[in-house]
Amino acid sequence: MSKELTNKEKRDLILEAGMNLIPYVGGSMASLYFGSKEEKRFKRLESFYQELAQEIKSMKDSLGSIEEQNPIAFEAIMESLHEKVEIEPTEEKRQFFKNYFKNTLKEPILSDFDERKYFLETLHDMSLLECEILAFIKNQSQQIQVGNINKPNIEQYAIVGAIGRLKSRGFLTAMQGSFSIGGGEDNSLQEIISISPFGSKFCTFCLDT
Repeated sequence: MSKELTNKEKRDLILEAGMNLIPYVGGSMASLYFGSKEEKRFKRLESFYQELAQEIKSMKDSLGSIEEQNPIAFEAIMESLHEKVEIEPTEEKRQFFKNYFKNTLKEPILSDFDERKYFLETLHDMSLLECEILAFIKNQSQQIQVGNINKPNIEQYAIVGAIGRLKSRGFLTAMQGSFSIGGGEDNSLQEIISISPFGSKFCTFCLDT
């Protein structure tokens, strides 16, 4: 009996066939993408657990008991985590996933499954710029104006957009600074922001090393 293809396998077949239709370069593109994709995913997971094993050696006294975990919730979180580590190309984000995993071991999933799931899904969706900005704001001793947040080689409005997404995730609180009408000043740069308690909790669980 032939094994039925999974949705992921069906999608990959469609993608590969579509790439091969592109004149001149399609075949090479498909070979480049699909030829190394599975190997890269395996290497990411392998490296993730090798590094994790070394880091956890120093955490023995702070680890919780696996028996304390809600088994259904823990299995769901682990399955989702594996999928995200496999496809995450940046080393920095994979380190954040390790932080998440280690804190999950230290603090068993009990009645807070929805929050843990939200943290994991949100971490996956966040850009590295968003992570860096959130960590930066958390380390400020007071509120900061958006226009005063800069990063070399990054457009100011990329930062404005990242801050907008962080606000929508519930990680930042904001108030309007000086407000102008028709004065030529951009009010989005005048906004005063600080990290919310929820954002601080996310940072501690996922971004802080």
